[in-house]
Amino acid sequence: MRKKIRPIEDADEIKRLIRLFSRHVTLEHVIELTDQQYSHNSVLAMTKDWNLFVEFCTHKGVVPIPAATTALRMFIEKESAKRKYATIKRYLVTIGLFHRILGVSDPSAHSSVKIAISKIRLNKTGDAKAATAFERKHLNEITKLLSNSEHARDIRNLAMYYLMFECLLKRSELKALSMAQLMIKDDTTLVSVGQNLYPLSTNANEFLSKWLKIRGSNGSIIFTAIDKHGNVNDEPLDDSSIYRILRSASDKLRLDLKFSGQSLRVGAAKELARQGNKVKDIQHHGRWLSAAMPYYYIGNKVQADAERMVFKRFKPWD
Repeated sequence: MRKKIRPIEDADEIKRLIRLFSRHVTLEHVIELTDQQYSHNSVLAMTKDWNLFVEFCTHKGVVPIPAATTALRMFIEKESAKRKYATIKRYLVTIGLFHRILGVSDPSAHSSVKIAISKIRLNKTGDAKAATAFERKHLNEITKLLSNSEHARDIRNLAMYYLMFECLLKRSELKALSMAQLMIKDDTTLVSVGQNLYPLSTNANEFLSKWLKIRGSNGSIIFTAIDKHGNVNDEPLDDSSIYRILRSASDKLRLDLKFSGQSLRVGAAKELARQGNKVKDIQHHGRWLSAAMPYYYIGNKVQADAERMVFKRFKPWD
């Protein structure tokens, strides 16, 4: 979703910010510039990206803002030797955004930069990797390990694994999942996500019920934090907490691979495909806007690329 960032019209304010962003900046500076429109993780990434570009420009003896198109082109060509294409694209998004907010010419929109990024894309074809799949076998194994535990953290984590797998939840959906989205009747629980209703399995229902009893009346958010002393509070889990919980599953299973925030969606998509579901049904079940990612996750990269083309926007070069 496009962010609605206030335009900066005051000339003195623009000059101040250009001076500020001509050197290394802090998280707070980026939050101020972007009008608090981005998540903490996005701001972290943008701060890191911008400071890397500033460091490059300082070394070359040129100004980072407004940046010359040659400087930006040289920067992405240098970084492409050790970075993935997706990372290079993110650099361009950050640098272009900061220029546009400050009302100066966006070097990322210049034809020479577009040609350079196109070459990088061709050279980097195939370097993107899907998240490691958290599959049904992993869910069964972690259940054997943790199902008899009386620790609140283990019970919460098991409930999380099941709901993320059975409802194909993204991290943002898991964080925001509330009691209002549960429909509990007798021994059956339905979870409402978007326009979909997901009936939970016996195991998922059991572990969720156990967690809800432990959680008590700690606010409306279902999955909340547990402090180092084992006390449950009403603070929702943040991205880093979810990241650690998913990584802990691969550690407990003593796997060489590492799970990430997308791992359960990938594993669930593969499971649905093995059960004979059509890609369009998997797309609907996982609430994807296009079939590109389901195709990609089940291994059909050719069809995934074809689906992506439908959503690509082509801009004329300058």
